[in-house]
Amino acid sequence: MGPQPQPHPLPAACQRLWTVDPCKVSKLRVFVKMCKQDPSVLHTEEMRFLREWVESVGGKIPPATHKTKSEDNIKEENTDSKKVEENIKTEESSSEESDLEIDNEGVIEPDIDAPQEMGNENVEITEEMMDQANDKTVAAIDALNDGELQKAIDLYAIKLNPRLAILYAKRASVFIKLQKPNAAIRDCDRAIEINRDSAQTYKWRGKAHRLQGHWEEAVHDLALACKLDYDEDASALLKEVRSTAQKIAEHWRNNICNNMELESITASEISQSEKDRYRIFSLICGI
Repeated sequence: MGPQPQPHPLPAACQRLWTVDPCKVSKLRVFVKMCKQDPSVLHTEEMRFLREWVESVGGKIPPATHKTKSEDNIKEENTDSKKVEENIKTEESSSEESDLEIDNEGVIEPDIDAPQEMGNENVEITEEMMDQANDKTVAAIDALNDGELQKAIDLYAIKLNPRLAILYAKRASVFIKLQKPNAAIRDCDRAIEINRDSAQTYKWRGKAHRLQGHWEEAVHDLALACKLDYDEDASALLKEVRSTAQKIAEHWRNNICNNMELESITASEISQSEKDRYRIFSLICGI
């Protein structure tokens, strides 16, 4: 057998498919109804991009209904415009009432600090540098035990031994305590580049994603952490985030797929691989 084809990379929109705003979907639904009632809307200059896209995937734009704009027509358009706005408000209100309530306790605003120093991975590391890095690591642990979190961050001598994955993972754990999930994710990403089999690294990255409400990413990392080396703390957090992720997936299916007549798509299909979710996204958008 020849090499298997690789799946296409996911578009950014697909990576956030779980959190599609139902209010935006409601607005889209109202817009589609308006286009069905008056196809000339699609023939405006502003809608050129939409016409070109529909035609590029083999669709057809219905012909415009040409009318001479009398004062009565203008009044009618204004009335229709008000009706559309009222419909949108009604749809939004309905969506808000049916919105899934997610327990966001513990979710925080992401840190926006400048990226921390990572060190030069190409530097030639001497025994003296490794000894110094080890001494500083011990000092960092002492500072951490004393509650001096920022001092611990400063003591981790990444630049003295930038190819040691555990240093990044340990610093990431302190960034979590400092409520700086983005910094923790950067450290974990670098640690995974060095060693893809470190359970602790995935655990801390999963916790960082949990802090930001990135439920799917948190499930992925925490599950992998437990698979590599079972950890009660990671397992308990995995149960929490998995429950939330499943609720979001089910809500998405019920409120979006059903509205677009894709009832045949099941929650289990939604929770499969990235390639499967791309297929679902393609079905919805007509790609």
